[in-house]
Amino acid sequence: MSSPNPYASYNFKVEFLGIQQAAFTECILPVASIEVIEYRQGADVVNNIHKLPGLVRYGNLVLKRGLASSMALWDWFSTFVTGEGTAQPVKVTLLDSGRVPVITWEFSNAWPVKYESPPLGGRANVLAIETLELAVEGMKMTTALSQET
Repeated sequence: MSSPNPYASYNFKVEFLGIQQAAFTECILPVASIEVIEYRQGADVVNNIHKLPGLVRYGNLVLKRGLASSMALWDWFSTFVTGEGTAQPVKVTLLDSGRVPVITWEFSNAWPVKYESPPLGGRANVLAIETLELAVEGMKMTTALSQET
């Protein structure tokens, strides 16, 4: 049964590297866009521009979490620095208020393009947040209802 109300964005989980990375505080999903190819046919009586779909482009997936003793994000990034990295599938699942999966985004061939350490400062009492930005080659979005069928 579909929900008549929009889902809250704070309840989600991220899975990659073979483990569930549940400690992310923020996940910025990539923008998906299709390039527009414009052309004019030589025989057109009116100067119309025709439009065709071109290349599909996906922005980067951005993951943020509180810095802890786990070095998993940095270690994965480091493998690409040394030329030994392997792209991974990444799954982001939005959960409803009962922690039941409702929408899943699956990203293919994700690999880290940017790692950002947290700023450190003695003037504020805030969490140290590390950021990992991932390039993705493909995106698939499904709902819990479509996964059951």
